[in-house]
Amino acid sequence: MDIKYAYYRSSVGYKIEGKTDNDIVTAGGGTRAINSFWHDGNLNPLDYVPKTRTLTINGTAYDLSANRSFTTPDTITRLKGGASGTLVSGDVTLAAGANMTVNQTGNTITLASTDTTYSAGNGLTLAGTTFSLPVTTSGTGNVVTGVSQTTNGLTVYLGSMPTSSDLANYIPLSQKGAANGVAALDASGQVPASQLPSYVDDVLEGYYKTADGKFYKEAGYTTLITGETGKIYVSLDTNKTYRWTGTTFVYITSGAVDSVNGLTGVVVLNKSHVGLANAENTADAVKNVLSATKWTTPRTITLSGVTATAQTIDGSGNVAIPITAVPATLLTGTAAVNTTGSAAKLTTPRTISASGDATWTTTFDGSANVTSGLTLAATGVTAGTYDEVTVDAKGRVIAGNNNVKSYTTSISGSSGVVHNLGTRNVDVAMYDTVTFYKIDGRIKLTDPNKIDVEFDSALPNAVSITVTRKDI
Repeated sequence: MDIKYAYYRSSVGYKIEGKTDNDIVTAGGGTRAINSFWHDGNLNPLDYVPKTRTLTINGTAYDLSANRSFTTPDTITRLKGGASGTLVSGDVTLAAGANMTVNQTGNTITLASTDTTYSAGNGLTLAGTTFSLPVTTSGTGNVVTGVSQTTNGLTVYLGSMPTSSDLANYIPLSQKGAANGVAALDASGQVPASQLPSYVDDVLEGYYKTADGKFYKEAGYTTLITGETGKIYVSLDTNKTYRWTGTTFVYITSGAVDSVNGLTGVVVLNKSHVGLANAENTADAVKNVLSATKWTTPRTITLSGVTATAQTIDGSGNVAIPITAVPATLLTGTAAVNTTGSAAKLTTPRTISASGDATWTTTFDGSANVTSGLTLAATGVTAGTYDEVTVDAKGRVIAGNNNVKSYTTSISGSSGVVHNLGTRNVDVAMYDTVTFYKIDGRIKLTDPNKIDVEFDSALPNAVSITVTRKDI
């Protein structure tokens, strides 16, 4: 290849070495100035006209060597087929209406109507486009007693007017609730009190209110009962009876007492009502008494720890137990000892008590055995069930704690979860709250109270996450 020119690259493209920007390389290898070529800089198409050409519109030919103007007539001379069901030409659209279709085959346009479907409703019949409502009768007579609709039309039930003999079996409405007629029934199916003789409901029940001297239907004294002479009124709360004087209710007494030992109503007396609460209804031979001449069975009294002579006592008199020897271990200090008797009790009662983790106290004079409850000191822990307890050296629970075992929340993507469980020894479970499928992710045990959850992609739904301690 014969290379006659060298090129170099500039900021605006490649240039010929030693030439100006107006020099153009030709196919033969030479160069020509750019103004010697026809290009968009020196060619004006308006200075040129085409060769003779004609344009035919609706059978008329027009020479295009000169300027021409055309006027489109308003009359549409042709319709052009479009999509199925519509024909379009210019601004005119031929569209199918209700129950009509438009079709085109070649240059032929067909307008076709469609059949309309009719259906008969309940009880109607259809013949072509005509609806009818069949009516049938049931029974005989000249009176309509009922009408019902079926899938086959209407059924009219016929009957006859009642005769005089039929009406003789019925009671006229004019006799309802009237004198020499029949009693009516109220909403409860009962004869109203206004249509009953007075002796039927001579006894009325209610509640007598002492504060205003009136009778009411309810214990809350809401509905007033109007007093009537010749009737007895019973107060349901006291069972007392009253009569109406015309102006007030008067308590009816039988002459018996109204109260016994301050008690009213139905009184059942017992021994406490008459001051005999401590009396026993048992024979003297089988009951214990506070005092007696002597005991039924004599008893023997002996002393242990010393040398003494046993004595028999039946309560009829005092006895003395002779003590002949007292072990030296029982004697301390100096004391005057009466060897012919013994003390029944201490001259001065003594108080015995205990303190510390439990408190106890009692008074003892030696006349009888005594007992007293021991009270444990409170440790400050509320009674209940705890996950962890602290026990002191004496076996007492001095602290209790219920650990939080799990924490549940909802997340929508990668995030940190603060659970405050105080440990990294945890299990993590996650599931989709919509599909309920188990979800896995990267779990970082950030610190004892927090985890970080990471997912590789966006989550379609919210995820429920539960963190559970494993060391409980």
